[in-house]
Amino acid sequence: MNRDNTISLIKRLVQRIDTNTTDEAPDMMTESVADFLSPQRFSRERQQFFLDSPQVIGFAGEVKEPGSYITTETMGIPIVVTRDSDGQLRAFINACAHRGAKVAHGCGNKQRFTCKFHGWTYSLNGELYGRPQDACFDKADKYCGLKPLPVSDISGLIVIGLNPDMPQAVVDNHLADIQDQFVGFGFHEMYSLETRRFEVKANWKIIAALSYESYHFATLHRDSVAQWLRPNAVYDTFNNKHSRWSFAMKGTEKLKDKDTAEWPDAVPGAVSHALFPGTVVITNPEDAQIIRTEPGNSVGTSIVYYTGVCRHKEKMEASRAAYDFGGQAFEQEDLPAAIECQQGLTTGRDTIYIGKNEPVVQFWHRQWRERLRNE
Repeated sequence: MNRDNTISLIKRLVQRIDTNTTDEAPDMMTESVADFLSPQRFSRERQQFFLDSPQVIGFAGEVKEPGSYITTETMGIPIVVTRDSDGQLRAFINACAHRGAKVAHGCGNKQRFTCKFHGWTYSLNGELYGRPQDACFDKADKYCGLKPLPVSDISGLIVIGLNPDMPQAVVDNHLADIQDQFVGFGFHEMYSLETRRFEVKANWKIIAALSYESYHFATLHRDSVAQWLRPNAVYDTFNNKHSRWSFAMKGTEKLKDKDTAEWPDAVPGAVSHALFPGTVVITNPEDAQIIRTEPGNSVGTSIVYYTGVCRHKEKMEASRAAYDFGGQAFEQEDLPAAIECQQGLTTGRDTIYIGKNEPVVQFWHRQWRERLRNE
């Protein structure tokens, strides 16, 4: 974000620390346990929120150079994202036109992709480049190329449409309401660290909400995150579609006694951007991470991806340590808690309680419910 926005956000955080408060919702709310157990609702969420809606899958910097590419899966669909020789961002279903095997694996830099099954080769623009024993096939046509998907990196984040027929404008505008807040983070210049994948026995909404409140810091993260982040937080929403939840590092309160001209250019803490439907982009002064949560094959299962990038290549070792620290807390503390929650909700309870001190959790439960009702 630009400096004016940064200073404004730091002021709010310093005030919350000074008063030992946090942004709150007007009232407590309850939510039906059926939201996490209903196969019918789960099926509608999968279709409307994920298959029919653009998804954030990475940082533009991961494919910033011509010839660079990354691979991933979203909702079980294998995907390859490339930057072709002309610098154009492209995305395809990662499946060979011959038999459907993957043509790309991992990430890196290549001139072409070659399927390991029968050797069909593709250019980075998705066109069939060559195939062994070409005379055994009819002349190649447009259907012999990789299947393209709409993709955008206008915001600095890679946004993709899983439906090839999704209008490009829908993908381009998915983050329009919040992308101004990403100015200054340098998402287009990030360097890849790693992506981890987890299969979790919990509903996707339970996992997404792990990153929406600090109420659990003092207990669940007592010996990890709570050692360096304060629970005092501020939140914002953007056109009722995305949100931001910001925490300050311990020591930020000392800025109160300094002139704002001496304040840092980045928020000294973690800024957690929650993007519809269930992706979280976490930024701090040196690094950024994405936690991407999507439904699994059943109502009580999820697939989670944890991606890390760094701003400065020469500081990659320190960035890797920060990524590992956050990943360890997420894997060993957050995800086991989510699994326990899913188990507990199957015991016959009717409602869950969401406190005034969990305003972002309230925001997202209302949004998921309203969007499912209206779409």
